Amino acid sequence: MAAAFLPHLLKQPAATLVNVSSGLAFLPIAIYPVYCATKAFVHSYTMSLRHQLRGTSVRVIELAPPWVKTDLDAAHAAPSTHDGMSPMPLDEFIEAAMADLAGGGEELPVAGAKFLHGAGVSERAAGVFARINH
Repeated sequence: MAAAFLPHLLKQPAATLVNVSSGLAFLPIAIYPVYCATKAFVHSYTMSLRHQLRGTSVRVIELAPPWVKTDLDAAHAAPSTHDGMSPMPLDEFIEAAMADLAGGGEELPVAGAKFLHGAGVSERAAGVFARINH
């Protein structure tokens, strides 16, 4: 989709492309390996696209939601919490995401996803991975 719209976006005086990844792009939860891998791809692709478009009128943002209350867990019969963590209500996520988008930045881990952002490359990685993969 981004490639299809880029010629049009590049002609604009200012444009923004928002890709939605996940907090799980930074550190996976083992029960959703394909989901986490695809979100990691979105993270990597967004970083590369942002680099390629530097110096143009197109701003490239990655929005990384936390665990949001959806039907995803119901399909896998996952517990309603992971080590005391629980999903963020959808309306709270939307409010937080809109505030983050208005605030600027390029990588926007929303609320509960912030502890995952960067954890995969920090010394906290093993502990965070263990926490979400109990």
